[in-house]
Amino acid sequence: MLDFITSHQQIFANIFGFSAIFVVMLMYQFKKHKTILLLMVLTSALWCCHFAVLGLMTPVAMNFVNVIRSFVFSFRNKKWAQSNLIPIAFLLVSMILVIFTWDGIWSILPCIGTIFATVANWQKDTKKLKLLTIPVCCSWLTYNAINHSWAGLCNETFALISIFVFLFRIRKSEKQSSAQSTKE
Repeated sequence: MLDFITSHQQIFANIFGFSAIFVVMLMYQFKKHKTILLLMVLTSALWCCHFAVLGLMTPVAMNFVNVIRSFVFSFRNKKWAQSNLIPIAFLLVSMILVIFTWDGIWSILPCIGTIFATVANWQKDTKKLKLLTIPVCCSWLTYNAINHSWAGLCNETFALISIFVFLFRIRKSEKQSSAQSTKE
């Protein structure tokens, strides 16, 4: 059985990875912040499986941090989950885990992505969240390209396109508002 999985490693990895992408697309159809974050838990768990099949332990560890972080952040409206020490704790755990899972210089990229994602997901301002997500995507995009994570490449490409479309729409809307203010 292990030989079968090993010989079909990319197929199994892509099943988990593309399932994660499907959950992400589904996730943004919900309105409740808590529901979105709980679906992020599922997404990160699927990415853990994806990278585990590929034998890449640093991204498994970083996605495990994402599982816990998304779960904790889903309770941000509770008093215990509002402390600024929470994201700091996740940043420290990410840095410690990268040391224990170190597999060469490229291991730093998932850690950088996780650090930026922690800061981004702590933001209440959607525009700041999106801007801080750009380095997340760039870090993971590079790591995925180096390690032949095709589903990961697709995921980060879709995310970057989505962010740039959002930013373009916001800028266009701001220009229109500014132009209307000037006319009045």
